[in-house]
Amino acid sequence: MKTKIIFVACFTFCFLFLSATNLCGQKVLKDTMVNVVKSFQPTIADAYKINDPPAIKDSIPTAPQLVYFINSKNFFTPFTVETLRPAKMVGEPLTKLYPALIKVGFGNYYTPYAEIFYNNLRSKDMAYGAHLKHFSSKADMEGYGFGGLSDNQIEFYGKKFLRKHTLSGNLDYNRNVIHYYGYDTSLIPISDNDYIKQRYSNIGGNVSLQSHYTDSVHTNYFLKLNYYNLMDFYNTSENNIYAYGDFNGYYEKQLIHVPVTVDYYNHKSTADTSNSVLIGLAPYLTAKGDKWSTRIGVGISIEGNQNNKSRFLFYPNIDFNYNVVANIIVPYAGITGGLKKNSLKTLTDENPFLVPNPSMKNTNEKWEMYAGLRGSISKTLSYSARTSYKKSEDMYFFVNDNSDLVKKGFNVLYQDANVWNLHGELQFQSNEKIKLFAKGDYNSYLIPYEKVAGTLESKPWHRPALQLTFSANYNLKNKIVVNADVFFIGNRQAVSATNGIGTNILVNAYSITTLKSIVDANLSLEYRYSKKLSAFLNFNNLGFKRYEIWNNYPSYKFNFLAGVSVIF
Repeated sequence: MKTKIIFVACFTFCFLFLSATNLCGQKVLKDTMVNVVKSFQPTIADAYKINDPPAIKDSIPTAPQLVYFINSKNFFTPFTVETLRPAKMVGEPLTKLYPALIKVGFGNYYTPYAEIFYNNLRSKDMAYGAHLKHFSSKADMEGYGFGGLSDNQIEFYGKKFLRKHTLSGNLDYNRNVIHYYGYDTSLIPISDNDYIKQRYSNIGGNVSLQSHYTDSVHTNYFLKLNYYNLMDFYNTSENNIYAYGDFNGYYEKQLIHVPVTVDYYNHKSTADTSNSVLIGLAPYLTAKGDKWSTRIGVGISIEGNQNNKSRFLFYPNIDFNYNVVANIIVPYAGITGGLKKNSLKTLTDENPFLVPNPSMKNTNEKWEMYAGLRGSISKTLSYSARTSYKKSEDMYFFVNDNSDLVKKGFNVLYQDANVWNLHGELQFQSNEKIKLFAKGDYNSYLIPYEKVAGTLESKPWHRPALQLTFSANYNLKNKIVVNADVFFIGNRQAVSATNGIGTNILVNAYSITTLKSIVDANLSLEYRYSKKLSAFLNFNNLGFKRYEIWNNYPSYKFNFLAGVSVIF
């Protein structure tokens, strides 16, 4: 029975296999009759997994025992130390310096010129040098006296660089000679030019000490002591001792300055001797933000004279500016003031034709309010515009003094004045090749006075309302250098007093003159043959006209100066 069952099962399996094979082979199955004796029950035997996981044998190999020996032996190894060359900045070599420069020249009107400069070369310890100059001219102007002049200067200077300080000093001597040529030679013939001669001899020097602390803990300071003695041809002399100190340091984030000055004057003449002293204290602090900065302070001046009472004066000192657009538009405004010393030196530096022993007063600028704009339109063009209004007491003006029939010079008249000023500047610079600069000033003077019989109406004598200046510089490959200046000075009014000047008013006879406006141009050319040798040619008064800066004192006509410069 079991054999039959096995036989039937095998037969069935073969039949199904062949049927499937024929079906896959796309063969047509034939009809077949199968007789099933008993139902088929298929079974599947159990599966058995190999349950052996992989494993790594953890075994530590035994380190072999090594035995070795070192045979020591000395070898001679010579070594030579080579000096390293210092590092140099590639592409930025230091310019070679020369210690001496000599300039000599000559021009019309018998004008010799010589100037010598001498300086030491680069040094981290000190800098020193000397400067000598001579310039003179002899001019006989038709209808006027002898107008010759002479300027001579000898100067020695030096600096000592310390670790945190700089010690500076200089000693100089100046000798300037002019002549009072403002008279009519047809009325006053003079053969001896020494009779109208004026000579100013000035010897002086100063010493200063400045600190250079970079941290905010230390207080920086600048100390200076200055002295000069000025004497003219007529035994008028002036001695001045000037001491200055500026102390500054930080308090939190504000920088505080405390300037202190002591200014002593001794004035001697054949008629009188006077002494005066000015003491000034002007503390202020500065603060700034991202776009703004300010200065806030006050000025205190003490004036003491030998024959007058002392007086205490106070002045404001406030300034504020705001950077609106990246240094393109920077508005600013402020108010300030101060006491200005008018001395024999300051007055004769401006007008050397003063009479011996002129009148002296200090100018009290009570206050000055100002506002303006400055900035840069582009990297080559910058501008500045400013307007101000100030109130001054005893402002000085030059007037003709004809008390001496021959030495017709100028005296000083002091008047209270309110001045409105409008100032503008424009500068263009393209690298180092072209530089252009223009500036202008307009001044309006209001001089109050009391109308008293016999007195003169007060006006801004010798002061123009309008002044314009234009300057140009052209450098062609550092070979040819051209400088040109054109300037305009407006009309001015001048007054002449026959018998001198009284206190703030002109006494006795006087006459008023209107000086014509001035338009003039100067031109200088320099040709640099080499780094050591060059030639120059200067032309002055290209308008070929004689004009008066000071009343009755006309200028030279066209004049030139030619010379050479040598560096060695």
